[in-house]
Amino acid sequence: MLFNFILTAFLAILSSALFAEARKHKTHDVIVGGAAGLVYTPNQVHAEPGDKVKFHFQFKNHTVTQSSFDEPCEPLKGGFDSGFMPVDMDDKHGPTFTIKVKDYDPIWVHCEQVDHCPSGMVFAVNAPKKGNTFKKFLKKAKASGKDSYHDGGSYKRSDEDAEEDIEEKRSLLSRITGKRDAVEA
Repeated sequence: MLFNFILTAFLAILSSALFAEARKHKTHDVIVGGAAGLVYTPNQVHAEPGDKVKFHFQFKNHTVTQSSFDEPCEPLKGGFDSGFMPVDMDDKHGPTFTIKVKDYDPIWVHCEQVDHCPSGMVFAVNAPKKGNTFKKFLKKAKASGKDSYHDGGSYKRSDEDAEEDIEEKRSLLSRITGKRDAVEA
């Protein structure tokens, strides 16, 4: 009888310890693109070491590419990159890409698709609330004007120019395909 009591108590303690350990690590779900446009939704998360961030790609063609605060629209050497993930507009279950958070250091992310990063398609894990904040990261991305599509290099352009370029692409491709949002904007 005593043995059963001790065994039951031991198993209860062990299972609650295992359950507590399993609860420590959370998966943060992030939508990439889709109906919300050229954004990651949410655009930032605060995560604990061991947590995962799972990116769910929706229609269009996006990436999840690690960058740095100082160069938001440039891939970080040695950083992670999902590669391009094209998703049809009708696809209800696009691909996913998951990263594991190792520490509390900020992780800066952008989309490598032409014009997406300077349009504000950036994301952060554990962005500081002071100093190098997400708001400053977003502002740097929008100011970068990186656009390798034109002239094979980078140049600065206004938000109005970017919107005009996107609308021209949409108009042309919608005439060709018959779909309004058939362009990678």
